[in-house]
Amino acid sequence: MRKRKLYLWLAVLFAGILACTACGDKESVNEKETTKKTGEEKTTRKKPSKDEEETTVDLSKVTYGNDAADEETKELLKTLLGENESADKIVYDLNFPLVYNKLMTSYYVLKGDAVNNKGKVNTELAESQEVVVSVDSNSNVKYFKFTILSKNEAAPVKIDNIANNLLHNTDNVRGNITLKEKAGENNEIDIKWSCDRTDLVTITPTGEDGRIPAGVVTRGDKDETATLTATLTSGDYTTTKEFKLTIKAKPEEKEYSAYVYTYFRGNIYGNGESQHIHMATSEDGFYWTAINKNEPVLKAELGTKGVRDSYLVRSPEGDRFYLIGTDLDANGGDWGAYGGNGSRYIRIWESDDLINWSEERLILIAPENAACMWAPETTYDKTTGEYVVYWATGLKGGDGKKIWYAKTRDFYTFTEPQIYKDTDAGTTFIDTSMIEYQGTFYRFTKNENELSILLETSDAVLGDFSLVKTRIAGETGVEGPAIYKINGEEKWVLYMDGYTGKNSGVGYFPLIANSLEDLKTANFVRMEKGTYKMPEGAKHGSFVPITKEEYDALMAKWGN
Repeated sequence: MRKRKLYLWLAVLFAGILACTACGDKESVNEKETTKKTGEEKTTRKKPSKDEEETTVDLSKVTYGNDAADEETKELLKTLLGENESADKIVYDLNFPLVYNKLMTSYYVLKGDAVNNKGKVNTELAESQEVVVSVDSNSNVKYFKFTILSKNEAAPVKIDNIANNLLHNTDNVRGNITLKEKAGENNEIDIKWSCDRTDLVTITPTGEDGRIPAGVVTRGDKDETATLTATLTSGDYTTTKEFKLTIKAKPEEKEYSAYVYTYFRGNIYGNGESQHIHMATSEDGFYWTAINKNEPVLKAELGTKGVRDSYLVRSPEGDRFYLIGTDLDANGGDWGAYGGNGSRYIRIWESDDLINWSEERLILIAPENAACMWAPETTYDKTTGEYVVYWATGLKGGDGKKIWYAKTRDFYTFTEPQIYKDTDAGTTFIDTSMIEYQGTFYRFTKNENELSILLETSDAVLGDFSLVKTRIAGETGVEGPAIYKINGEEKWVLYMDGYTGKNSGVGYFPLIANSLEDLKTANFVRMEKGTYKMPEGAKHGSFVPITKEEYDALMAKWGN
């Protein structure tokens, strides 16, 4: 009797398992389907959540955002397009940021299978395909159509797009340029260059072992012009693109007598941090005055619509500035999401005078499996004529954050990312800042495990670094180091951003090395209150020496 009951129970259990399996298979098939009903196109979507509910959308009655007139929808479409130039010619992955406009955002492909819900495009399509994507931010749903081009149709579009975007600011050349030899996702496009003035622009590598890439620009005593021609070939398809360059006269040598500080502002009004570009000026490097009434000078409008950890660099020629930063709005406080599934883009502006700025741009810079791209900074490498850009990134499923780097000349085109400072016996690192003096590079980095700042030195930007000190001034609960030299003196000021432990709520505070020997040995002393003054809410940023003319222009434009 007991055996019979046991057999019956096992039979019922097995039948239940089969039923559940069939149900699961049916749900898998129906997870995304398109049907025709009474002449109307409909789609069924299943949300990936515990409380899964099928949502049927009648696509024939949907208002698509592709041609919307309102700025909000146009900006969203621009963000979704990523590197693509138009919605009807998609050849690169779409950009689906986890956080958009300060809201957690979900993306669902309602029609077509040429794009997945992370924006990854199928580049091997035999025929072009239209897809429909819904974008859901806090139940505010918008719909967009995209045409994913077939492999054959995409090839010439990619080549033409690449040709049109090989060079930038051609009417205002003030430094070295990037002349690519290869392009395309698999370097399948060959590029050959010619120039009518190779005395102004090199078109082949130079230096020992060809270590200096082509594109070195020579500026003279007056403006000059040169014509560059690029010939791009992929398979049987060839196209040419001509660029007329105006190479500006070299500037006079500058004398620096003041400073500018860029930062984001902490939560001082109870309505969150102001994650935009704020600026302050100083005439002595210790007492800072916020300009524009401590309101943003530049606002982040793309991507997450937040910018933190800004870094301002002056070109070696002296008459161009690049401003870079983290694409992150962290007011939601979800640091797990920001560090584990954040933006891989770097945010960039540029200017010739600190007053007039380009439109911001986002450039994908972190490796493909990166969990985030934090606190980018840069140092110019005069041995190759390139900027070395470095930042913190942890790989998804990896062993913690480490410092990566890539090289650029124009802040449009970057080399493939490589590791700059690796993890060390379980220790991870973020926030690297560097300064050069008399041929030595001083690299300051945050130890994430100890929440402290260490110093290493090297005789080259990309050389081997030696540890000088593991915990500068014994400070803990700090991050975001920033270093600058006092004009005309062998004194260096190092800022740290106090945020936890004994430095909880302190914000940006300075330490000083009063001699070159103090710098070499990392003998920094925390400055006492009353010997410096920071703008209210000052946070992680950067400091750059400026001329009196630049100082006066900033004060005239935004001074209080």
